[in-house]
Amino acid sequence: MNRNERRRFLKLGAKTMTGAGLALGANPMLTLAQAADSNFADGADYRALVCVYLEGGSDGFSLLVPTGNADYNEYTRSRQNLSVGRDQLLNLDTLSGNHGSLGFNKHAEPLYNLYQEQRLAMVANVGNLIVPTSRGQYEDKSVPLPAQLFSHSDQEIQWQQLQGRGRGDQGWGAAAAEHLSTYQERDYLTSVTLDGSNYWQSGSGQRPFALKETGLLEFAGLDKDNEWEQPRAEAFRRVMELQQSHIFSSAYADIQNRALRITEELGAVLESNGPIITEQPAENSLAAQLAMVAQLIAARGQLGMRRQIFYVRMKGFDVHDHQNQKQPWLFQELANAMSYFQSTLDELGESDNVTTFTASDFGRSLTGNGDGTDHGWGNHLMVMGGAVNGGDVLGTIPRMGVDGPDAIQNGRIVPTLSSAQYAATLLRWMGLPDDQLHQILPTLANFQETDLGFLS
Repeated sequence: MNRNERRRFLKLGAKTMTGAGLALGANPMLTLAQAADSNFADGADYRALVCVYLEGGSDGFSLLVPTGNADYNEYTRSRQNLSVGRDQLLNLDTLSGNHGSLGFNKHAEPLYNLYQEQRLAMVANVGNLIVPTSRGQYEDKSVPLPAQLFSHSDQEIQWQQLQGRGRGDQGWGAAAAEHLSTYQERDYLTSVTLDGSNYWQSGSGQRPFALKETGLLEFAGLDKDNEWEQPRAEAFRRVMELQQSHIFSSAYADIQNRALRITEELGAVLESNGPIITEQPAENSLAAQLAMVAQLIAARGQLGMRRQIFYVRMKGFDVHDHQNQKQPWLFQELANAMSYFQSTLDELGESDNVTTFTASDFGRSLTGNGDGTDHGWGNHLMVMGGAVNGGDVLGTIPRMGVDGPDAIQNGRIVPTLSSAQYAATLLRWMGLPDDQLHQILPTLANFQETDLGFLS
């Protein structure tokens, strides 16, 4: 092979790092002996977190609505033509019984059913906070506030990193995965994304393994089962197996060879297991992503996995206009996908081992801008799974008045629970001790309550 041909093969190979979905972990060659020395070596338990990120700022205040006469009247005065009608709400009882009368949007009825079965909990008024903050403290700027509040790009980064006022260098999912990856054989599958790169799983150490809805991202142009591509695939392998004299060439070849091995190994496992038999909702991208998550969870015994985090994303929640038309469809698609995923986990016998949670940039404003809402702050989120203390609303339902004690400019609700408290509760369930939680979530020390109690 001459120099020009070799250069073309190397250029083609550079594309395979993304094409194979490879993400090298912080500890690339862990052994079973290392896993046996871990904190989780006392049993064969498995736990997984699945982050359902609702891109654009989901409107939790249209999902969970106060229905007591005085509270509902205050809500309708604020929301006016964007109010959810009483006939569109399902009565929601709470175990704690201290939230007044509440209704759940009927377009998300499959999630309501999971709530009634006590396998889903609502976590009220969560948002990005540095310290506990009141309306008065916000207005007189007497406490530190997150940078660039109400900005999509900034708040998505801050929510997924939770490193304080500004931007950090890694997400809290990445930091957790770095700790969790040392407890299992295939560390590269500790953190898995079905939606490409994201700030939650990105960092200087552990990085996510990327797949698509239909499975592995294939090596472009190197299919050894394709008659036309087979010579190219064999030639590329030979180039990668040559002894390299330069440190960068050697590192590059190691990455490519490992990517090939991982792709072949994982592909064989997924193919041998076959598809998940639960009927999947049609034309539902989120459901398709969650179906692939379920495929990997089903294979966790074959792959030697003990702890995993997964990331999926649903778009479309930035409802600045046509909210009354868009919102019911969004809730329906979300509910169908999450309910399908939970049913699949039930069939796999993994319900108690997997906790699914929602996250978003922020909530929406109470006031409308015509036929939509603007960027808010606090938001109602959901946690789902067999380990969830479901059938209840955790936290405090805020007052829905534009000029009320919980609202600031344009009816944006000040959070009463921080995203760090929410994250700490999830990560503690995964087995991370308090010292690691405070390392991963530096603002957690500013809040008295570090376990919100929605997981057993």
